[in-house]
Amino acid sequence: MKGNQMLRIDKVYQTLCELWTNKSIKELHVIQGTTALEVANTLGISRANASLELNKLVRDGRAIKLTTYPVRFLPKETVEVLLDRELSGITELETIADLDAVRQADEPIADSYLSNSKNPFDQIIGHQSSLKQVISQAKAAVYYPPSGLHMLLLGQTGTGKTFFAEKTYEYSRYEGLLKEDAPFKSFNCADYYNNPQLLMSQLFGYAKGAFTGADHDHEGLVEKADGGVLLLDEVHRLPPEGQEMLFYFIDNGTFNRLGENGVKRHSKVLIICATTENPDSALLKTFVRRIPMTIQIPSLSERPIEERVALTQFLFAQEAKRIKKTMRISIDVINALVHATTSGNVGQLKSLVQLVCAQAFLKSIHRFDEVDIDICNLPDDIREDWVSSRDNLARAMVISKYVDVVTVIHPEAVAVTPEASTDYNIYDALDKKLVVLENEGLSHSLIKKTMMRELQLYLKKYVKNYDSTSNLLNFVDKAIVDFVNQLKEIAEAEMRVKFDRRFTYFFAMHIDAYFSRGEKVNLLVAQEIENLKKEHPLEYQVAERFRVEISKVFHHELPDVEVAYLAMLLVNMDTESLDQKIGILVAAHGNSTATSMVNVVTDLLGVAQIDSLDMPLSMSPQQMFEEVVEKVKKLDLGKGVLLLVDMGSLSMIEPKLIKASGVEVKIISNVTTVMVLDAVRKTNYTDRTLVNVYDSVKRDFLASVRAQKTSKGKPKAILSICTTGSGTAKKIEVLLNDIIDRATDEDVRVLTISALKIKEEIPKILENYQVLASVGTKNPNLEAPFISLERLIEGSGGNMLHQILSEGEVTEVENQSQNFVIRDLCEDMLEAHLVYLNPKLILDFLLNWTDAVQQACQMNFQNTTLIKLIIHSAFAFERVIKENPLRYEDTPSAASLECLPLVASTLSTIENGLNLSLSEGEKMFISEILVEAISVS
Repeated sequence: MKGNQMLRIDKVYQTLCELWTNKSIKELHVIQGTTALEVANTLGISRANASLELNKLVRDGRAIKLTTYPVRFLPKETVEVLLDRELSGITELETIADLDAVRQADEPIADSYLSNSKNPFDQIIGHQSSLKQVISQAKAAVYYPPSGLHMLLLGQTGTGKTFFAEKTYEYSRYEGLLKEDAPFKSFNCADYYNNPQLLMSQLFGYAKGAFTGADHDHEGLVEKADGGVLLLDEVHRLPPEGQEMLFYFIDNGTFNRLGENGVKRHSKVLIICATTENPDSALLKTFVRRIPMTIQIPSLSERPIEERVALTQFLFAQEAKRIKKTMRISIDVINALVHATTSGNVGQLKSLVQLVCAQAFLKSIHRFDEVDIDICNLPDDIREDWVSSRDNLARAMVISKYVDVVTVIHPEAVAVTPEASTDYNIYDALDKKLVVLENEGLSHSLIKKTMMRELQLYLKKYVKNYDSTSNLLNFVDKAIVDFVNQLKEIAEAEMRVKFDRRFTYFFAMHIDAYFSRGEKVNLLVAQEIENLKKEHPLEYQVAERFRVEISKVFHHELPDVEVAYLAMLLVNMDTESLDQKIGILVAAHGNSTATSMVNVVTDLLGVAQIDSLDMPLSMSPQQMFEEVVEKVKKLDLGKGVLLLVDMGSLSMIEPKLIKASGVEVKIISNVTTVMVLDAVRKTNYTDRTLVNVYDSVKRDFLASVRAQKTSKGKPKAILSICTTGSGTAKKIEVLLNDIIDRATDEDVRVLTISALKIKEEIPKILENYQVLASVGTKNPNLEAPFISLERLIEGSGGNMLHQILSEGEVTEVENQSQNFVIRDLCEDMLEAHLVYLNPKLILDFLLNWTDAVQQACQMNFQNTTLIKLIIHSAFAFERVIKENPLRYEDTPSAASLECLPLVASTLSTIENGLNLSLSEGEKMFISEILVEAISVS
């Protein structure tokens, strides 16, 4: 079987490689990859088998997965050859453009269109001015006999240190100082800052058996860069022992792999180090002495105004090339951008130019060949700074020496770098999408919404360096944003819901677009508008209120179709109820039994989300069920309904009731007035989930309920049920025995039975045992409580079982019972998937961590939440070792940011214990899991 699997995986990999043989870079960006279905059809196997093998290839590092829809795959080796880049550590991407985003993060100063020279240094803006000295230093370093001087590049983030190192490498090849196929390797020391052993193994390689997981010899970057250049970025993060090993290599040209004794290896490498720190304080003096050439890359603010203007023009030229439209750029825009970017980060200037171009392009999307870019296209903060600056006139006078009042850039006259020409073209995509959506007859609001999502995704990926406050809302006039915030308050009050910031985003863009385009064709017929009124009366009523407010503020009467669009936006907004509560329904046989209980409770506690259902003996079961369904629907406010009933027979309708009503329901039998009081108190004065309240009420009244059900004189037992009576049932048996050991000293046996033989076996069991509860995959419909497998895993089932065994007494053992269930469920998964970390060790760490988190939050999370936290965090630490941390690219919520310090402080113990440090992105994902847990607890 194993041989067949290997044969199949090899066939899948071979097919994937063949499908991408002779493909171009352009095809790579357009097609993005191959789906599992395409591979399956080519090989004549099932899609499931193709997907299985492709994901194995990703885990083995032989393929790259793109999380598009559908998911696509690429052979890594083929992509590396195509891009002429090493993609070590990359196994998953959102799009191929992510690879370009990584390269563009530190690219500031290419200037191909200013110079036709093939000399790489001549293609840099400022090569005859601010960068003349640093270029001269680099030339002297690479020419120095016999094989060049190692260099240390200093400069602020984004000034272009990585780019300058690449140009130095290209110049060395251009001058014949390095062979044409000489390697260029780049290594970021910060990625391994807290794991010196792993850092050194990446630099110098390791021998088989050097550490856990080292199952083969590994060649380090020093060997791979032999005959070429090795860039050590953020070299100040290199630990002292790493610096010592490196300067030993610099002195002698020899090194050893980690775990290798008695072997001297040789490599000839030109080392270029880069740092943002002061080398005198951040690096060993003995190390600095061995790097004789120190080159200071000037910050943007230190470069002359003509270079900053030239950089801005060049960046606009790149966008013109991609838009394929002529740009007409106001001098005010260049003035504002040049003086807004003073931090030394040229990447920020690039981000701002892209932001401005995207805004201008969107507003002129129906024009054929030109895009006008003026001061209105700037983000609010930059525009306001430009307006309020007293130096504008003087600055404009200076800039006018280099540009006209309007700078015209024609795309066909611009020669951009090969890297830029292969970028994903968002403008082409928007143009094409506009045509498609209009041909399909979609509403303008929906077209706008779709295209704005596309643009937002682009900006999120490529405009990373710009301040987080400058998002798409900067495209809208501030007056409209303020007005929409007022509409948001109106909608929240009338609809009794809470909208997030997307409300402001969608409605501001929609209203701004409406005023920009003026009247439009009515794409909705009158009947569709009437249907909207009937199906969503509340949303339409609020939209009508919006029309009144727009008329007051802007003195403009919205047509009916625009009111309909506003209503449609309201319908499609995700909301969170302001008054979500658990509903309570009391149902009892008799003419007024249930009503009497509810009246007593409301008299004592006041108004509550509660109702009663009196069921005369003449009421048929079907009528009773239908009335319960209707009552449950009316009581549900988003958090479910707790049904308190008088007879056990009513408790059996729970699954049927959930299906018929579409509402989450929990049922407790043997209702009393005291029980109703307890339930209302817990739902009114605490923010708890339905399961929390159900467990709490049941626990408080469990002893009296069980007293009515016990069968004295027989040994006690708990049934473990699954389809076969083995497998899952045996696993449950282990969990149950642990709960029994912790909850009671009595002899309680676990009996495993098959769900297929319940009818035959249950009568025999009841003759010989007092069944306290049954657990598993099928309800045997006994008087004793049934706990589903899902509830056992979730945690509430284990707690309920503990309370049954301990006669309803709650002890500190409750949390321990949670921990052992979690341990048993997590251990198998961690053992199966963790490669570098010890599963038992990391599990011990994370169990203690979740206890600390719960204590800090003063909450007990459900097992499902704890399992999610443990598994995600374990894989996060594994990703640190694999050098493949998750990147957090969304705008974090306020709640997530509030939780982040708690996550960071509680995780620090594990980080110190493992000598591994999670990235901010990984911690933000964990914070989101924690926020989700708190919101539902």
